[in-house]
Amino acid sequence: MKKLFALALAMMMALCTLTALAEDLIIVATNPEYPPFEYVEGDAVVGYDIDMWAAIAEKAGIAFDPKTNIEAMDFDAVISAVAANPNYIGLSGISITDERKLTVNFSEGYINAGLVVIVKADSGFETADQLKGKLIGVQLGTTSDFAAEEITGLENVAQYKTFLNAVMDLQGNKLDAVIIDKPVGQAILASLNDPSLVIVDMGLQADWYGIEVNKNNPELLEKINKALAELQAEGFFEQLAVKYFSSNEEAAE
Repeated sequence: MKKLFALALAMMMALCTLTALAEDLIIVATNPEYPPFEYVEGDAVVGYDIDMWAAIAEKAGIAFDPKTNIEAMDFDAVISAVAANPNYIGLSGISITDERKLTVNFSEGYINAGLVVIVKADSGFETADQLKGKLIGVQLGTTSDFAAEEITGLENVAQYKTFLNAVMDLQGNKLDAVIIDKPVGQAILASLNDPSLVIVDMGLQADWYGIEVNKNNPELLEKINKALAELQAEGFFEQLAVKYFSSNEEAAE
């Protein structure tokens, strides 16, 4: 009888351990089509955000394996995944907005990636007012999407799955401009090496990125913010800026 009791107790403890492990397992929901923040290299998701999360996880005691703890999805599905799953975090160059705060919690901002505009070098566009009525490309569901609607009206906003697709249509003269997060725009133009495209800062808005956390997991949010503060104090973000933005360190200011 004692042996049966001991066996049952052991099985219960093992089940509790597995349950705890499942609850502690954090899945990173991301759209890996957003270089340099997250993108696919070989068969792995890499980038600024992934390096940052690895450092946060190490400080916070959170298990993280980039091969198994990342779930790729469309950008506009990330917030829904986090809102529905307490063990998910959203990490995909996500701007902190009041509207999104209604659905999820956000960490402290970790990078100010203000919005800029990519146009043809000979376009003559220098101000947002000049883009009124023009066809502007954006990535669906991003803050650039909302900014473009305010400038040119919904009927003149072309929504794309990725910023790269929008910029390529600008190359092909199908758009007048693309509104984009500054470091992402810098990375795309560097990869395309097309002198006919330039970035213009029209003073649209500051754009702080944060990590989305389920509203029912305040403990995780506290751990993340504590780790972010420690990494900031240690100069970690300056190192990331050098790695991913090269001479464009100002993107991390």
